[in-house]
Amino acid sequence: MSDTTYFAGARVITGDGSDPIDHAGILVRDGKIVAVGPAADLTPPDGARRVDLTGKTVMPTIVNPHGHAGYLKGGRTEAANFSRENVLDHLRRFVYYGVSVIQSLGTDRDDVEIAIRDEQRAGTLGDPELALLLSASNGIAAPTPGGGNGGAFFAPDAIREASTPEEARQVVREIVAKNPDVIKFWVDDRNGTKAKFGPDVYGAIIDEAHKAGKMAIAHIYELEDAKGVVRAGADGTAHMVREPGADEELLTLLRDNDVFVFTSLSIQKAVVDAGDWLDDPALAETVDAASRDTFRAMFSQIPAEVLTQQTEGYRVLESSLTMYVDAGVRVLLSGDTGVMAQFPGYTEHRELAAMVGAGMAPLAAIKAATLLPAQMLGLADRGSLDAGKRADFIVLDANPLLDITNTTKISDVYIAGAAIDRATLRAGFAH
Repeated sequence: MSDTTYFAGARVITGDGSDPIDHAGILVRDGKIVAVGPAADLTPPDGARRVDLTGKTVMPTIVNPHGHAGYLKGGRTEAANFSRENVLDHLRRFVYYGVSVIQSLGTDRDDVEIAIRDEQRAGTLGDPELALLLSASNGIAAPTPGGGNGGAFFAPDAIREASTPEEARQVVREIVAKNPDVIKFWVDDRNGTKAKFGPDVYGAIIDEAHKAGKMAIAHIYELEDAKGVVRAGADGTAHMVREPGADEELLTLLRDNDVFVFTSLSIQKAVVDAGDWLDDPALAETVDAASRDTFRAMFSQIPAEVLTQQTEGYRVLESSLTMYVDAGVRVLLSGDTGVMAQFPGYTEHRELAAMVGAGMAPLAAIKAATLLPAQMLGLADRGSLDAGKRADFIVLDANPLLDITNTTKISDVYIAGAAIDRATLRAGFAH
């Protein structure tokens, strides 16, 4: 007998950018949506279990295409924390907050992420309390003589290096042998302290990735680097351009080549806000006071002149986001989760709030956090609440279209139509 549930009475945000459906019904059978629409137009079959969601708001679970799993623990982001157990812990924290998919970008160690991903796809790791993991395996950066590379600061030894186009192609082929979901590379001199690729090398990375049928995502901060990687054929950038921000040439290049851009706002906003958000009760549900106090102390010690620079730089990012959106560039939510105070699961909600705070309409921001990244990742069965798709959704106690921070007021999370036991997860995080 099929398992059929009828969710009745909620306001439903489908995730495709359309207006919400008030007093809606969602009919779910065997983990997939059979129908969604005004409740007056739906007739659940006899025997269907009924869940009353009157007064609630339902939205799709969040899909984050940019994080770094396994490194954050106890207020520190470092290689010593990385383990299979910590990656799995992060995947549970994602689901707790209604983030059902996370792509980890280029910082795998000992193929731990790849193994978990493969187990999930094979069905041998079918725990619904784990977010679906995608992985870029190991990213690529230019070597810096006498020092670590300009890749992830917390895992330079997990980053592959290449100095020439020939080396770059060979490294890409070796990574492709692990069947990563994308190829990630860094073009960043870390304020003049590190070497970075020139166009010949990153062009070779992109070309070799495409030969293998893989997308290539570039970590960039500088305007000319962004233009260069787009001209070379990069599929997306993991960050928006920092000061002086985007210009018309870059916007045209991005739009005309359909290159996606990850938002990655909240990692800098965490500093600008001076850690005030660390007192949010929704965060305290999964992060202990000692870890929050570690970051509170760190933020309080930032020199005033640095904080001013960070604030001015963040305003550039905010104005740039509006420019990207107005120009028709494909913008996707990106938490850069798992780095510094980017706590798994909670960060994605802070990113949504930052996107709306920068000028995006709430419905557009939710689409950029659900349907659009799911499409980019090739996950056709996720990202929106439509017939035929997985019944992955968040039940909220308040309407995020009135206040986007209401996405943290979570009543329940459903994965494949079944409620996650958030109370048990929360108790596990406390221990």
